[in-house]
Amino acid sequence: MHARISMLALALLVGVAVIGSAASAQVRAKEKVGFAVTGEITAVDAAAKSITVKSTNDAGVVYKVDDTASIMSGGKKVGLGELSKGMSVVMNGQDDGTHKVATYIKVVKAP
Repeated sequence: MHARISMLALALLVGVAVIGSAASAQVRAKEKVGFAVTGEITAVDAAAKSITVKSTNDAGVVYKVDDTASIMSGGKKVGLGELSKGMSVVMNGQDDGTHKVATYIKVVKAP
């Protein structure tokens, strides 16, 4: 009987240890969510690396532009500073819950 109680106590301690280590496991980082937008540029701030785009779903959203973003216009790669108000663009990127970060921008129609 004493051996059986000892075994139960040992099993209980092991179970508590396993549950305790699982509870202290690292929490998964929030996953990024992809986005795709088609709209018209209403503002470009090359210094802040941001672009504001008005789509049919909103009055204008500010997007950060990733340092490694591909920006295309007329079949060639261009810089953020070459974009201007009135251009129609399609773009995609990642939303991390805090910022929407554009990773690809393509000019589909110049003003």
